[in-house]
Amino acid sequence: MHTAPSREAAGAAPASTPAPTGLRERNRLRRTRRVERAALELALEHGLDATTVDSICDASDISARTFFNYFGSKESALLGAPPAPLTDAQVEVFLAGDGTVLEDLMTLLATTFLANEPDMEIWRMRRELFAREPVLHAAQLTRVADKKERVAATVAARLRAADPALSEEAALREGHLTHGIAMSAFQQLGREWTAADVASPDIAALVDDAISRVRRIVCPGA
Repeated sequence: MHTAPSREAAGAAPASTPAPTGLRERNRLRRTRRVERAALELALEHGLDATTVDSICDASDISARTFFNYFGSKESALLGAPPAPLTDAQVEVFLAGDGTVLEDLMTLLATTFLANEPDMEIWRMRRELFAREPVLHAAQLTRVADKKERVAATVAARLRAADPALSEEAALREGHLTHGIAMSAFQQLGREWTAADVASPDIAALVDDAISRVRRIVCPGA
């Protein structure tokens, strides 16, 4: 049986998954996904409590030391990399955008989503596990809360720049509403992606289509 190093007790944060640009990065991404896939398969088959770091290591043929080079705990492997924070450059581009706020926000969120080349099967298994394990789903919602607040504040800043008479409170409410609409569209996109008939549906094309559909709904005839 593998012996977990003390880092597990420390609750180390899961490694973020940057956009792969070189051989080393791609190898790391492949290994990360192999471990995530093994963890999800075990949790779906045996349950969250019965899934351990040892069993994940055995299933993905790695040592515990290697596991903790990538993840801080079994929950980290099940949840995957945390959402990347918006960069200052991304915020600047959004604030200077001249499209509709909702469409520009969807484009911004799509850029961050596609940067990590999402894996459909991992996405599907994770959605299924969240439906079975409310505690794990709650942990995911907690992880994304900070990014949600920053996105809403960024939208609010753009709205107030366009309409200085808009109060900070009202702008923030509209920022949260805009973010909620965008995320609902992406949730629908995720359902369509995982239900696609083809083996490897083009997620980028689905994102473009989702943005186009939202545009038709929000701005009919535009």
